[in-house]
Amino acid sequence: MRKKLRMLESFVPQGLVDFYLELSKVLIPEDVINYAPPSPEVLNEGCKKGLPLIRLCRPQVKTPDFFFTVMKQIAAIIQKHHPDLNTEMTQVEKALPDDVANQELFVSQAFIPGSNLLIHLKQNVSSDAFGFLLNHTVKPFMQQYGKMVASLYDLEQWQKGSCPVCGGRPGLALLEREAGKRYLYCGLCEVKWRFQRLGCPYCLNGKSQFFTVEGEGLEKYRVYFCDQCRGYLKTINRKKVNDEETDLFWEDINTVYLDILALQEGYFNKQEAN
Repeated sequence: MRKKLRMLESFVPQGLVDFYLELSKVLIPEDVINYAPPSPEVLNEGCKKGLPLIRLCRPQVKTPDFFFTVMKQIAAIIQKHHPDLNTEMTQVEKALPDDVANQELFVSQAFIPGSNLLIHLKQNVSSDAFGFLLNHTVKPFMQQYGKMVASLYDLEQWQKGSCPVCGGRPGLALLEREAGKRYLYCGLCEVKWRFQRLGCPYCLNGKSQFFTVEGEGLEKYRVYFCDQCRGYLKTINRKKVNDEETDLFWEDINTVYLDILALQEGYFNKQEAN
């Protein structure tokens, strides 16, 4: 089933674009991240069990103080573009561990999904503000890590609804131009992997339904939704795209109005629910 909706105001706030543009300039050198390569046997077993690579070869930051340098850089960007968070960001910075042992422990757990890093802070802070800062700090490290390890698995054969690198849920999908294959995209480590053409990647419901949006230049977008888990997935149809490359990071940012439409229709962002 498919339906067509009309977006009355399809714009992206310039402030949001500027914020992510500045964040995207925070780059992590390759030699800052390393990992212990798992054996072929461990990789084969991990792939069979559907374990993300982060469970088999955790990323390691060579110098923990560099992680905190990046964290403070991200905090400054947040304060610049979200002045309402100035006080919370200042409190978080003051609460960060400053002795070597606690810094190393903090950084070693920063890449473990579900870790509670609040217990390593020197004082209580807003968990929301801390999470916002931590997520944006971890992202460039995970992006670099994804480039390094993604080839350890066959991404064409992964065929799961979670990221083969970090285990995160997809935030976007891409329909290939030629054969119409579907690829899922992780917004954290920016890895792309093959998934079945039809069905929901969140609950694995086999039905596929989507809506499109009326408007000039919007022909390439679809939003697949699932009435079983109420999740949705923004999708780029490459058959409707003339350019050779599609930057999925910016497509995700530039289509926030599709998120708004999906929420208005009663569906939820399952990536955020991870």
